[in-house]
Amino acid sequence: MNIVINDQVHLSEFGSTDKPALTQHLNDRDIYDRTLRIPFPYTDAAADEWLALVAKITQQQRRPVHFAIRSADDALIGGCGFDGFQVGKSHRAEVGYWLAKPFWGRGIMTAVVQRLCKHAFEEFGLAKITAHVFAHNPASARVLEKCGFQQEGFLRKHFLKDGPFLDARLFGLLR
Repeated sequence: MNIVINDQVHLSEFGSTDKPALTQHLNDRDIYDRTLRIPFPYTDAAADEWLALVAKITQQQRRPVHFAIRSADDALIGGCGFDGFQVGKSHRAEVGYWLAKPFWGRGIMTAVVQRLCKHAFEEFGLAKITAHVFAHNPASARVLEKCGFQQEGFLRKHFLKDGPFLDARLFGLLR
């Protein structure tokens, strides 16, 4: 499966050959600090677990719901996908995403999230897509706002990560 975003970026399935790029890009404290489920340091074992989980979820859903973000030369530069739903049964899902730091600030993630949400509405039959963003991550909130998401709430002490509780902004996008 290949989803074209623009002439610079496309989405495809994750594969075992992505392991070196996963460990390279995700061994970044700034990505860790802005995401909930990506461990740090990011090890080969973490990459193996992720790739196995994606394969299992793809099989359960009978289609990919997590995608590798790739540059024009097919290099892995990020990841995105949906959680908390069952294709064909659920009306909503949560979107999540990350992008390797050298690619920040170029509008890539806004283009990816727009196209990804369109895909989810059309292919998964969703009526709503949600996203949680840590309060200390305004860049991610801006991506969502540019994609038409609206803030639906501010969740105080909603997540626990490395000791402190973290506030989060809840965003929603309706079909």
